[in-house]
Amino acid sequence: MVRLFLLYMLAASVLFGSSAREEAQFLGAETSFKTALAKAKTQKKMLVMVVVKENCRWCSKLVHRTMGDPDVKEVLEKNYVTLILDRHDKYPKVFTEDFFPSVFYIDYSTGQSVYENVGYIGKKCFLNDLRGAQKTRESLYSKEQ
Repeated sequence: MVRLFLLYMLAASVLFGSSAREEAQFLGAETSFKTALAKAKTQKKMLVMVVVKENCRWCSKLVHRTMGDPDVKEVLEKNYVTLILDRHDKYPKVFTEDFFPSVFYIDYSTGQSVYENVGYIGKKCFLNDLRGAQKTRESLYSKEQ
């Protein structure tokens, strides 16, 4: 009975959306831009910042279906610092977007976005974006390090 209830709650959150904090908690992601960027600098990892909107079902699908996929989750945990923010949270407004979810791939050394995407994307495209962002970052900043 408890399992059925938990399954229902998970399905409801995916279908109807939830808050940025709930999404971050699901992934074990950071919820503060400043903290996440400092962690990325310390670990020398790119920052993947996902800006969501409350009750956005596409935002929840991106987090739960795509980013929650075991293969994607493994790549994120190993090579990136993940940050989930609500569009009303405090973060540099240079990352403002009018479509949700918005994903920014941010260089840890400069704090600048090297790659961006908006809207829901599936596992394969998300993994391609992670690789593409890493290649772009390396081509832009590899000579400086």
